[in-house]
Amino acid sequence: MSPDEEKRAATDSVTDARKVVAYLVRPESSEYIAIMDVLEGSVTDLTVAEVAAALAAAGVRLDVRLAGTRLDALKGMGAVSFRSDTSHARRFAEILPRNWRYTASPAGRHVQRFYRQVLAGTATVREIPIASLNRIVSHLEQLAAALGLGEPDAALIDATVPDAVGSVFTSHDDLDAALVGAEDALIGLADRFDLDEERTNDLKGLLVDYATRVAAELDSGSARAAAALAVLRPWFGLLAQAAVDASQARDLIAAGALSASRGGRAEDWEGLCAWFDARTGRAARFSLRLVRALPGMHANLRRLHSSAGTASTRSRALALARAALTPEIGVQIFQAAVGDHSWRKLYGQADEDDIGRNPSWRGGPQVSVPTLLRTAGRSGPRGRGAAPRDDTEAKAQVAEARARRQVEHQRALAAVLAALPGQRLDEAAARAALAALMAAARAGATGPRRTGTSGGLACTLVHTGSGTGILNAPTWRVLLPGRIPLFHQPGQRPSATALAALAGTTTTDDLSPHTTLHIASNASPDTPPDNDASPLILRQEGAA
Repeated sequence: MSPDEEKRAATDSVTDARKVVAYLVRPESSEYIAIMDVLEGSVTDLTVAEVAAALAAAGVRLDVRLAGTRLDALKGMGAVSFRSDTSHARRFAEILPRNWRYTASPAGRHVQRFYRQVLAGTATVREIPIASLNRIVSHLEQLAAALGLGEPDAALIDATVPDAVGSVFTSHDDLDAALVGAEDALIGLADRFDLDEERTNDLKGLLVDYATRVAAELDSGSARAAAALAVLRPWFGLLAQAAVDASQARDLIAAGALSASRGGRAEDWEGLCAWFDARTGRAARFSLRLVRALPGMHANLRRLHSSAGTASTRSRALALARAALTPEIGVQIFQAAVGDHSWRKLYGQADEDDIGRNPSWRGGPQVSVPTLLRTAGRSGPRGRGAAPRDDTEAKAQVAEARARRQVEHQRALAAVLAALPGQRLDEAAARAALAALMAAARAGATGPRRTGTSGGLACTLVHTGSGTGILNAPTWRVLLPGRIPLFHQPGQRPSATALAALAGTTTTDDLSPHTTLHIASNASPDTPPDNDASPLILRQEGAA
C-alpha cells in the first residue's frame, strides 16, 4: 500500500468527532471558521447564497461557488449537515445542491465553540475561589458524618442530600475551571527564560500569592475532601441515584434521552476522588508546578538584575553601541574599545600624551610589564588544550562509599524485616523504619490500613482503636496510639511472624484524616524495650 493510500485509509477510519476538527488546521481555515460562525449563529437553515451574503455583511468576500465548495468540504468532515427542501419543488433545478439548506451539526457547533472560547480567546487568570473549596469540603464532611457510620441504605437518604450533591459538583466546576486557567498561565510564564520585567513581575506575584495562601488551602482542603470521599465510597451509587431522582428530567434520563448532570453517575464521584487524590490529584499537580516554576522565576530575576546593572557585559556593550553612534568620533571610540592595545591588556597607563587618536600597535607608547606579572604570570596554552584531569581515583572512592552505604542500608532493612513488632532496633535500622513509618502516616487510609514506602521498605499501619504501637530505638521511641506498625517488603504481605503477633487483635476502619504519633526519648540506652514503668520524656507530638 502506498503512503497516500495508507494516509487515506487512516483518515477514513476516523469516524468520531476528531474528523470535524480538521477544518481548523486546513490552509483555508479562516474561510471555514467564518462560514461556521455564520451557521452557528443562525437559528434557521441557510442556502449557499444566504451564507455568501452573510459572509459579505461580516466583511468576508467569498464567491457563491467557492462558498458552495467550502460547504461541501465541511459536510464531508461532518461539521455541517444539509437538507433538500422538496415540499415546494416544481422543477428539477430546485433540488440541485445550490438550493440545499445547510446548518451546523452538533459536533461542528461543539468544535466551533471550543475554538472561540479556548483557542481564539485570550487566556485570563481568574482568582481561585477558596470559598468553593470550603463549600465542597463542608458538604462532603456533612455527608460523611450523616451516612458513613452505617451500611448503604437508600432509606437513610433524605431531601437534603441531593441539594448537598448539587452544591458539591457546582462548586467543583467553578474551582476546577479557575485552577486550570491559573495552571495554564503559570506554565506559560514559568517555561520561558526571556521574560521582560513586567511578565517576570507577574510570575513573581503569581507564585508569591499562590504559594503562600492558595496552595496551602488546596493541600489541606484536598486532604479533608479525600478522607470524606473515602468514607462515602460505598454510597456512590445511592448518591448518584438520589441526584437523578431529584432532577426534574428524571424520566428523560431514565429513558436515555438526556444525560444526568454531574453527580448523577457513580463515575462522577470516582472522578471527584481522583481530583482530590493527595499524590496525583489536580491540587497536588498545581503545587508541584509552583515548586518547579521557582527556578525559572529566579533565573529571570537574576538575568534582569544583571542586565540592569552598570557593571554587566550587556550594559557595557549597550553603552559602547550608544557611544559608537556619535558621528564625529564614533569610529575612533569603537576602535579604541575593541583594538588590541597593550595598555588595555596590562591595565597600565602610557606616559606619552601627544600620540594621536588611533595609534598603531607598533607606534603606540611602551608600557613596562609589572614585576609580579613577569615573575608569576603565565599566558594561556596555545594550540591544543590541556588534557582533562584524571579523576579515576576520586570516582572509585565515591563509588566505594556509595556501595558501602548501600550495603549498610540493606543490612538495616534486613534487621527491620526480621524484628517483631515493638522489638528494639539499632540506630540505622530504626531510622530506616522511621522513614517508612512517616510515609505510611502521611498516606490515605484504605479500610483499617495505611501503607507507605521509603527506601525499599514498606510500612503498614493497622488501626486497632486500642493499645499503642511502638517503634523502639536505642535512645528514642515512636508511640502510635491505636495503631500497630508492620514492616514488610514493597508489594508483599508482612511475614507470618509479624502477623502472628497480631493474633486476637481486632481491627476497625481508620476514619481519621491524620495519624497521631508521639516521639519520646528513652530514659537510657540500656533500658529494656518491655519496661513500661520507665518514665518517658515527650519531645514532639503532632499529626502526620
